[in-house]
Amino acid sequence: MELLVVPPFTDFTTEFLPPPGAELLDLGARLVERLARPAHLRAAAERHSDGPHAALARRAAAAVLERETYDDTRLRAVGTALRLADDPAVRLGLDDLELAEGSTQSSRDVLGAADRCELFRPEIELAVATARGRRVHVAVDGDRQLPAAFALVKALGAERVTLCGRLVAEQVAALRRVPALAGAGWLSWSPERVIRPRWCAGHAAPVRWVTGHDQPPASGPWAGRLDAARAAAFPPDVLARCLGLTITVTRIDFLAAATGLNGLTVNLRRLLAAVPPRTPVACELAVGAPGIAAGAVVESLELLADRPGGVRVAGVRPYRMGIRTVWAGHSVRFPPRAGDDLARWVEFDAPETMRSWEVTSTIAAWLGRLPGLPPGRLAACTVAGDPPPAQTWEPCPEPITTTWPATPAPVPAPALGSLA
Repeated sequence: MELLVVPPFTDFTTEFLPPPGAELLDLGARLVERLARPAHLRAAAERHSDGPHAALARRAAAAVLERETYDDTRLRAVGTALRLADDPAVRLGLDDLELAEGSTQSSRDVLGAADRCELFRPEIELAVATARGRRVHVAVDGDRQLPAAFALVKALGAERVTLCGRLVAEQVAALRRVPALAGAGWLSWSPERVIRPRWCAGHAAPVRWVTGHDQPPASGPWAGRLDAARAAAFPPDVLARCLGLTITVTRIDFLAAATGLNGLTVNLRRLLAAVPPRTPVACELAVGAPGIAAGAVVESLELLADRPGGVRVAGVRPYRMGIRTVWAGHSVRFPPRAGDDLARWVEFDAPETMRSWEVTSTIAAWLGRLPGLPPGRLAACTVAGDPPPAQTWEPCPEPITTTWPATPAPVPAPALGSLA
């Protein structure tokens, strides 16, 4: 392997570890750095193309980003820059990407987005210039990277590309059937990831980032975002090296009874006893799992809001059943929709399951009630712990001046919540 390319968009607070002797080109990190550059944000604010409120948000984000401090406030400022990045094909968030038309579960929709997207065009051109005719390995870990990955294959030529990564390993059969990828090579290998040192200061050794079906390292520190059943199964010596853990649950009655994404209920008390006392541990609640009624979800949220055993709330999101998930309880699964040739999630039904409108309203109601939620589903958020009060209430105390004749200057910067 000569050149390993990481397409946008993945967790920019982590970095991939290439094999010895291979060159790494992280297009995702470069794109985030470009869009979140203070000079870029101020120039966009001067144009006033999307109104005074967006311009003011850009100026506030630029002021935060100039400080070179790596904390929740910076992440919210980066999120502002990404959300305000205009593009005809994609809409960005701090940890999310949506297609303007269609879904990443359809190769036709992904190809359309790859052809129309302007945001990552400079990064695609950089990859072509860097490759200089060499064979390129493109690491695709998640569906957010698919539009850029498809654009890379087209720009480099499928015959010069080998696709690898976690998503490729999971969906290789479906991806092989996409005509636009015909001629590409396939490798069942996923590069390891570590948290960028600036986001976990104070740790001399690299901190491995563990998600999905990854295994923690045999030695050394690690942190992860994992399903409850998976995390609870790790032996004590592995948990003793954990520097941060976000656990995904669908229900939690108390720490001895937490239900994971596959319906299995596990005891988290042994886990909490094994991790170091200063290790931040949080739970993210997935709402709408089979057979879990609204009352049980509200009880789970009320329990998490009280921070049982020091476990904080990492977030609330809709539950999605993976196409290969085997739910421990009763449920009926439905085939993927026509055209979803890259399906990763399936529709389902089960008695007592919340309807979609209940899921939406419950999440909306509780997002405003849960204090101190991290800005996104990023590795940096898992290891950060609770932000100090000053970062919550006064992220940017200096004034943000404007050039609008009708607006008096200086204009106070918005509070942290307005950068979310």
